[in-house]
Amino acid sequence: MAVHTTNDSASRVPKWRNYAHRIHSSATEVKELETTDNKSSANSSTARPNDTHMQAWIEEIRGLLRSMFEKGETSDSPYDTAWVSLIPAVDGSQGPQFPNTLKWIARNQLEDGSWGDVDFFSIQNNVLCTLMCIIALKSWNTGLDSVEKGLRFLRKSMALLEDETHEKLVGFELVFPSILDHAKNLDLDLPYNLPVIDKLRAAREEKLRKIPLHLIYTTPTSVTYSLEGIRDVVDWEQISQQQQQTDGSFGCSPAATACAYLHTGNESCFRYLTSIPQLCDGAAPPFYPSDIFQRLWAVDRLQRLGIARHFESEIKASLDYVYEHFSSRVGCSWASTCNVTDLDDSAMAFRLLRLHGYDVSSDCFQHFRDSGEWCTYPGEINRGVSSTFNFYRAAQTCFPEECLLMEGAEWARRFLLDKHTQNLCRDKWVISKGLHAEVGSALSNPWYEHLPRLEHRSYLDQYGPQHVWISKVLYRMHSFTNSVFLKLAKADFNLCQSKHQEELQVLLRWNEERGFNSIRTREKQMVYCFYVAVCILPAPEQSMARTVWAKLAMLNVLIDDFFDSPSESYTDKVQFLEAFRSRNPNLMDGTGGEAKLFFESIYNTITEIAAEGSLFQGRDISHHVYNIWLRLVENQFKEAEWKHLNYEPSLEEYMSVSEVGISFEAMTPTQFFMGEKISPAMVDSPHTKRLMHLANVVARLSNDIRTYQREESENKPNWVSISKRNGLTESEIIEEARKVMDEHMKQLVKETYSPSKSHPLLPRSARQLYFDTVRAIRFAYRTGDALAPHMLDTKQSIDSILFEPVLL
Repeated sequence: MAVHTTNDSASRVPKWRNYAHRIHSSATEVKELETTDNKSSANSSTARPNDTHMQAWIEEIRGLLRSMFEKGETSDSPYDTAWVSLIPAVDGSQGPQFPNTLKWIARNQLEDGSWGDVDFFSIQNNVLCTLMCIIALKSWNTGLDSVEKGLRFLRKSMALLEDETHEKLVGFELVFPSILDHAKNLDLDLPYNLPVIDKLRAAREEKLRKIPLHLIYTTPTSVTYSLEGIRDVVDWEQISQQQQQTDGSFGCSPAATACAYLHTGNESCFRYLTSIPQLCDGAAPPFYPSDIFQRLWAVDRLQRLGIARHFESEIKASLDYVYEHFSSRVGCSWASTCNVTDLDDSAMAFRLLRLHGYDVSSDCFQHFRDSGEWCTYPGEINRGVSSTFNFYRAAQTCFPEECLLMEGAEWARRFLLDKHTQNLCRDKWVISKGLHAEVGSALSNPWYEHLPRLEHRSYLDQYGPQHVWISKVLYRMHSFTNSVFLKLAKADFNLCQSKHQEELQVLLRWNEERGFNSIRTREKQMVYCFYVAVCILPAPEQSMARTVWAKLAMLNVLIDDFFDSPSESYTDKVQFLEAFRSRNPNLMDGTGGEAKLFFESIYNTITEIAAEGSLFQGRDISHHVYNIWLRLVENQFKEAEWKHLNYEPSLEEYMSVSEVGISFEAMTPTQFFMGEKISPAMVDSPHTKRLMHLANVVARLSNDIRTYQREESENKPNWVSISKRNGLTESEIIEEARKVMDEHMKQLVKETYSPSKSHPLLPRSARQLYFDTVRAIRFAYRTGDALAPHMLDTKQSIDSILFEPVLL
């Protein structure tokens, strides 16, 4: 990572004490916020939380996660509740089997006379729920005042269904006309002949013509979920083939299953309905269970918010559960009992399982492929943004042999780019104000080049505790979209940030005491190195690893700068190499300028890191650490020698030297501070060597395609300039380099997350460190040499991670 410095003292950035002032200012900002909030309310939710608050939130979230183990619950659905209320008492007495459902309906009518989400009005949702609720009340000749209020709402609101900008419910054109016919049979006074009603009836007839009924009877489809919408055309004996054997439901839908029971008296349908926990309180959910869906999205949200480390056992239990229900042939559904799988849940499951080391096959995505595109359900006409977004995230984790996923990633990126460019990220499955920003962030920051802490920080702004989800009705998932997730995430971010600030102050003192400020670099580079360390190792318990990573990164910069610098004599560089080989700082006697002081500072730091790592590991690792850095110095010197002799290496020569010279390997001693024991056999295993080679090639090419023009002007060899000798153009060379990088990254993904067990393996944390360090290098070189002075204007991002607390 080449850095060009200047001897102009006026251009130097302030000393560490000025950064300490920044840290003090950010702490004061939080303190002022706390004081203001406490003055306004002693119990204010925006007051700065303490450890007691955070522990309470952690326990509350654990309770939410445990509730999912009972097959999960969603918000109450007036529509489904009304359907269940129609079931007559099975003992032959007059009245409903579930009388509490009618009480729930009476209690939950809104002020405008409708039923629906209390905090979010949607014309289709409120009209459908209201129509079904008044049908239920009218059928049992109860709550007639509520019926009249509901009718008034419908008479003035049904014409608004003409508005095409409203949220569209799943299967509305199938279900609503059918329910309206039911209302007409009850002589409910409604405008049945509105133009929009005629349009909906026509759309229903058109859809019915396109649905081959024989397919519905023989193949699991999403139509089963809206079975009540086709009850007038379905053969109830044949459709029984699609009744789920595990729980007796149709599509895990209380409404569809209640409808089936009313037509068939099927006892399995009845057992399913009585198994729904929410019915004890009188309400039915829009579907049940949702155990897979809730587990997946909860794990995803915890990870993206940066608080997953508090819930490791719960996450493992959730993913073990999902893995049991994941099919390599068709993926998975939102529910363990549902036989209709979908792209959204399958993609989320695939990505999370893969990134946690489970053996999963990408063959399942063939099930959702349709004419070169991918759909949530087979036969889907309009593609969803959120499901495609999750598929895109999954496809980026592909292995080298997974051509289907590579094709899927390209298609998903094109689809999302088109939607985002046209500002059309409004989704068919979820109402989320942050979805446009999520998609934009994913397109701008491919997974290979994005860093964990940056995702945590951006998702704090994108996460919506009030997200509303779309199915046959609108619903909410309180187990993973709630304020307590966000409260804990913000408090945890600020807590970690304060820890990072303490570490940065220590590092800036170290940087000055070692004399690096006065020798050849600026403090901004130290801040940047620590910023990247935080971005890949943010957790408080990773403090030592984070500090070591930042120091090693800084040493890399210094050594690269020393051997690149024309102001350092070739003789001094020779002596530097010999002194390092012999581990004898005295061999630097007689060198010019500050070279000896520079050598001693670097040598002593490496010695200290080796000693501390030996204590962490309980064995002597100093020989291994010295050898890594000796290889770096030898290869840096070789490149300086080429320049001194005006030697033009072949591409093979260049890569054999520069792979090590890019300095990735020199960062790996950080692995000894990750909290797990690493044996010599692990360090020297063929698998570790493969990881190292793949990482070195990616790092080298990431550098070379961004810095070749400057390096050519300095007479330094570079992959691009050497390849030109073969007559290729720069664009051809860079395109080839990107292909090589992409191939190596796919292999690196495989070696990181699904390695062969034939050799001793590094612990998962160490493999993840290797992978994230490569991502950090790619991140740094996305637009140039990130550590060069002209690229150090990353103030906004650095501030957001290190200095600016999140407002609570």
